[in-house]
Amino acid sequence: MSVQRTRIFAALCFAAIAALVSVPTVSAQGGPGMGMGMGSQGVMGPAAVRELFKSLNLTDNDLDKLDKILETDEINLEKSQNEITILQTKVANLLLDATPDMSAIESLISKSLMYEKEIRMIQIKRQVAIRGVFGEDRWQSILLLVREARMSERAGKFANSFSAKGLSAQDANRYSRLLAALRRIM
Repeated sequence: MSVQRTRIFAALCFAAIAALVSVPTVSAQGGPGMGMGMGSQGVMGPAAVRELFKSLNLTDNDLDKLDKILETDEINLEKSQNEITILQTKVANLLLDATPDMSAIESLISKSLMYEKEIRMIQIKRQVAIRGVFGEDRWQSILLLVREARMSERAGKFANSFSAKGLSAQDANRYSRLLAALRRIM
């Protein structure tokens, strides 16, 4: 395996593990946070992101399939995220008491973990389905784009890093659809 492929593979493995480990909740998706010291756009920069997008050779049919996969369990995903937020609020309120009820807190935490498991399983099912539809190489490229999108979002540079500048009208439309899907995967 070439050095570049090895580096890409390592980065993709890291992105996949990060995707599985991090469970986005409604409160965590609120807005851009602090940058990670990766430059103003993340790691790749806008030109590299557009080239990676072009290398995917996405069709409208591909994007329709991606949308359909992401629609699966969307309501359950949102409900679970909302339940976690509600449970976090209840725990925070209990902790305000002079003598917090630890058994009630433990019960709420257990319920929260059930919802987190549900979220992770939905995310994993989606990833497996996307991988099955797009194949290994294009899946790896999508993972790179997700990773870049997360870093750009944290740095507050998503719009710049994922600019459609220089793309044909048809590619710009597909690019916009892919970006909407990436935000749902993130």
